Amino acid sequence: MSSLKTLLVTGTDTGVGKTWITTTLLDLLATAGIHSGVLKPVCSGAEFDASGNPHWPDVDALARHCRLDVPGELICPQRFLAPLAPNVAAREEGRRVDDAMLSGAVDRWKQHASHLVIEGAGGLYCPLSDDSTVLDLACRLKTPIVIVAGNRLGVISHTRLTVQVAQQHGLQIAAIILNEIAPPEHEKADPSLPRNAAQLMAWIPEIPLLHCQWNQRTLTVLRAPAVIRSSTDWVVDVMQP
Repeated sequence: MSSLKTLLVTGTDTGVGKTWITTTLLDLLATAGIHSGVLKPVCSGAEFDASGNPHWPDVDALARHCRLDVPGELICPQRFLAPLAPNVAAREEGRRVDDAMLSGAVDRWKQHASHLVIEGAGGLYCPLSDDSTVLDLACRLKTPIVIVAGNRLGVISHTRLTVQVAQQHGLQIAAIILNEIAPPEHEKADPSLPRNAAQLMAWIPEIPLLHCQWNQRTLTVLRAPAVIRSSTDWVVDVMQP
């Protein structure tokens, strides 16, 4: 992968805002003059338009934020209808996820871009095919990862477990991004929300921590090396060839 600088976005769980963060990273890269490609190797869970045609909202969002004029199949080459793990969704249709296409889809981007942001499905142990997980894909690609952690009760344990698994497999963790997945008024229902950032910094001090406010397209650097003063600095530094 020497000719293509990659970054894989994974999560502590499903529903933590990976697509929101992936598109935000694309916006930050574009601001820095880097028009990056984007890839979701496989997705499941379609919605249907008025004519009954399927579409995948995550893929639609990725395409909108990609500044490169490329076919949709390059952004997501394998799509399945049911809102299940991709391998299970494929089985519902009498199909299988093609393992060779999972990593091969990255190679197809080499002629279109110098940088590529990859969005995984679910968390690191989420099955992609019958034989491989997001973790397996990240290890094959030898790509740094960003861990998206939804700010809610339980995020400390989920994040530490994800970090532990990634480190045990030799993956470089570029950052943890604490993402607000509910409006501010939910703080009354979950008193952990204003405390989780400090807890993450205390328990995982060695990894940069960024924060994404509810419904905002910006990232705030909460902890990173002194030379990294803004989220744009951070993402450009991570994506340097």
